[in-house]
Amino acid sequence: MATIKDVARLAGVSPSTVSKHLNGGSVRQENLAAIRSAIAQLDYRVDPIARSLKTRRSYSIGILLPSLAAPFFSSVFLASDKVLREHGYHSLMSCYYADHGLERDYLGYLISAGVDGLIYVPENLTAEEFQELTARRNVPVVQVDRMIPGVDSDIVLSENKRSACLAVSRLIERGHRRIALVGGPNSVQTAKERLAGYLQALELNGILYDDALVLSGELSFAFGYQSFMELMSSGAPPTAIFSTNHDITMGIITAARERGLRIPGDVDVFGFDCVDVCAVMSPPLPVVHQPEEEMGRMAAAYLIQRLDGYSGEPRRTRLPCKLVL
Repeated sequence: MATIKDVARLAGVSPSTVSKHLNGGSVRQENLAAIRSAIAQLDYRVDPIARSLKTRRSYSIGILLPSLAAPFFSSVFLASDKVLREHGYHSLMSCYYADHGLERDYLGYLISAGVDGLIYVPENLTAEEFQELTARRNVPVVQVDRMIPGVDSDIVLSENKRSACLAVSRLIERGHRRIALVGGPNSVQTAKERLAGYLQALELNGILYDDALVLSGELSFAFGYQSFMELMSSGAPPTAIFSTNHDITMGIITAARERGLRIPGDVDVFGFDCVDVCAVMSPPLPVVHQPEEEMGRMAAAYLIQRLDGYSGEPRRTRLPCKLVL
């Protein structure tokens, strides 16, 4: 079985240069070509067990997400995974589908499986549950999109409240006074922050809050669809809707088309995280676009810095969103 020394000898470089390349480091272009050619000729394969015994690292990173169905989470994963691969790490990804039991099980599994670090989008776990599952495991964690109050870790979030306030304010500028919000459950941090932004916009513009115009439920197409039907069937339907989730927005758009209502025209809709779909509508649907790729890259960068020895205070970063009008 070929070794790093064999690869180095055939490529005409030092073993340390080969090791640097295998661990995601940058080497000179002419050396890179020679190393790749030698690896192919010798059919060299890294022995992960031997490497982990030598370095005390598995070079695997756990990534725990609610789902990959939503474009936001898949973008976060792909961006994180790219940065991790560039630094010699492999991703072990699990999805818990808003299931509390699965979230606990997968978190416990990834930690016990020996990952070097974890990128985690939390939903239903408490700080006590998190500490129980991660106790005695010195594994750095970066929380993304949401956070568990009381858990000290690096965190990468977006400016949910501010962007929601700006979006609803745009609808108010267009003359709307009866603006509905259709969002996720109040147990989810992002849903709470976007509701807070909605309420702030109403207050800043002197509009009284109407409980009948705020619907909270599952982050799903079905909930968006049902909510639109309920709102438009009421005695005083809204003239505009702020949707705080991609799947909910898709449900609202579908329900409007089935009812024969035009967006805009009969009802205005401001979406969240569905730029690609909303851009092809005619006219395009305005949407809040989160910097999901930057969030994924930053989460991976923070984690790598921790693995490389950074021991500073936990960092909490909020990235601005963009209104795509």
